[in-house]
Amino acid sequence: MKSNRSLAVLLSAAVLAGAMQGAVAADAKLGHLAPTNDPRHEVMVEFAKAVEEGTGGEVTIDIFPDSTLGKERELFEQAQAGITEFALVGSVVANFYPAWSIIDMPFLWRDREHLVKFVNSEYAQNWSADMADKLGVEMLAFLERNPRILTTSKKPVRSVDDLKGVKVRVPNINVYTDTWRAFGVEPVPMPASDFYLALRLGTIEGMENPVEVMYHWKIHEVSKYLTRTEHMRSGFYLIASKRFIDSLTEEQQAVVKEAALQAQAALAEKNAEGAASLYGQLQEAGMTIVEDFDVESFRERAGAVHEKYMDQFGREAYDAAQSMAGE
Repeated sequence: MKSNRSLAVLLSAAVLAGAMQGAVAADAKLGHLAPTNDPRHEVMVEFAKAVEEGTGGEVTIDIFPDSTLGKERELFEQAQAGITEFALVGSVVANFYPAWSIIDMPFLWRDREHLVKFVNSEYAQNWSADMADKLGVEMLAFLERNPRILTTSKKPVRSVDDLKGVKVRVPNINVYTDTWRAFGVEPVPMPASDFYLALRLGTIEGMENPVEVMYHWKIHEVSKYLTRTEHMRSGFYLIASKRFIDSLTEEQQAVVKEAALQAQAALAEKNAEGAASLYGQLQEAGMTIVEDFDVESFRERAGAVHEKYMDQFGREAYDAAQSMAGE
């Protein structure tokens, strides 16, 4: 009788353990670089709320904005190690998985629809799966942003020749430094958190970023001229620690991935709605907006950058990307 009672206790414990495994409770962190008034932060807050609601409170995510958990390279490495469960990072991903450098090829993408087609292509999906297997980092969504543009403090830029010798802040990412060297610039790699002060002190004379960064980071206070080069259509990668994702139930994973796709759509909508207004507000704040510039002088030099990086993403993917422009 005693042994039967012990067996019943063991079976009950096993059932309880199985039930606990079926409903994983997890507290996670999400780091990003943007200030709290930036649309990226708003969208990440919405992402965290959707995950918590969709999992019935079992998975909660605390948001750490404004580089609180580190710069982009550190955030990626933390996700690899499982120290930070989620991160929203930019083109630094290509430093770890070089094929993604195709996203940042200057003047490759005709418009946002062209870029989105490639991001949803078989090439991008295969790279995402491979990155998860080899690096332990899952790409949950690609959050596009407005095109990158140029601001300068000393003089307006109307052709690539106006950039000769100008010190321009760029992210510490190879494709950016190579692109701006091709444009005749002296690139100065620098974290995003430092470029406002560097412009104010004159350490740099220009920087490039989308219009929302120019506005929300108050660049008009330290730089007078803005040229709408739209030289890159980059974006953000919402990444997660594969170790963390694998620890969740299938139902919880589905909620996280659906919330990531919702965040992708939400940021695209916010960016599209806000761009025209932001340009107007920057102009009202005293910036000179240059729209009539020699774009072909930039395009001619961009081709050399494409060729330099061809081995990283492959001629086949590159040709496919170009063909999508006409679809």
